[in-house]
Amino acid sequence: MTPPPGKQLKPIGAPPLSGIAGGVRYSLGMVGLAVYPPGTTFGPRQLRDYEFVWIEAGDVIWHPDGGQVPAPAGTLLLCRPGMRDGFTWDPRHPTRHGFLHFSILEGQDRLPPVETWPLSRSLPPGDIFRPLLHHFRWLWQSRPDGWEGLAASALHHALTAYFADAFAGADPLPPPLHPLVERVAVGVEKTWTGGRPVPLSLGHLAQLAGVSRAHLARVFRRELGTTPVAALRELRLSRAASLLARTNLPVQAVAEATGFADPFHFTRMFTTRFGQSPRTFRTALAAGADMPPIRIARVADLARRVWR
Repeated sequence: MTPPPGKQLKPIGAPPLSGIAGGVRYSLGMVGLAVYPPGTTFGPRQLRDYEFVWIEAGDVIWHPDGGQVPAPAGTLLLCRPGMRDGFTWDPRHPTRHGFLHFSILEGQDRLPPVETWPLSRSLPPGDIFRPLLHHFRWLWQSRPDGWEGLAASALHHALTAYFADAFAGADPLPPPLHPLVERVAVGVEKTWTGGRPVPLSLGHLAQLAGVSRAHLARVFRRELGTTPVAALRELRLSRAASLLARTNLPVQAVAEATGFADPFHFTRMFTTRFGQSPRTFRTALAAGADMPPIRIARVADLARRVWR
């Protein structure tokens, strides 16, 4: 049975180490990884502290207080003090999971009531939880100066993300580019490597792809929502915006570095794209304006391929 909100059972063997984050003082327990042979079980046990358990591999059943919670790979569990639980590890494959023990010494009232805490969450691709806990593990093992505060911050971030089910981190990998678009990207990357990103005609791009201009234009329109020439122009202008934002290069040098031999043509194209001249754009960014993204999502995917 879970203790009433605000009541914390004293963990057995908890180290006398603690840190504060978000107004909550945590006792920092052990963190590690474990692997179990197929068909093994664990428990029942009586918990004296909190424990995060995240399943890296295996199809697990968790038994909190006599219940059953399926926990396939990618599941995050939060065991709590006073709970009697056990585990049935994958019957056919080895189970691999990470664990982190902690206690809450002060500031429990700053967290949601314990009875509202979910038993499990599903971790999305690119989640922020596992990097946080890997960092916690490194801090626990290495113990640099001030590590307790850093570890408490990582734990607090993980815990509050768990409450909110807000684990999204890096975007999942985008779907692969169409083979013809990929072929164009390879050719453009080679053409632009070691020099400035010069403009390339539709005929040149079609030659790189080994298809007709009309067919390449249809594929780009269907896959990226724009034409091949417009897609590369967007890449060059976005690169120009980045150089204006992150370097002290003169505007003319930025124009030359992004393949615009005529600075007046560059200013006209840049103003059409961003709604302001390069100089006004740079001034606005210096005053705190946000950097505009590439407008078409799949062109951004192309950018990651060409500029890698």
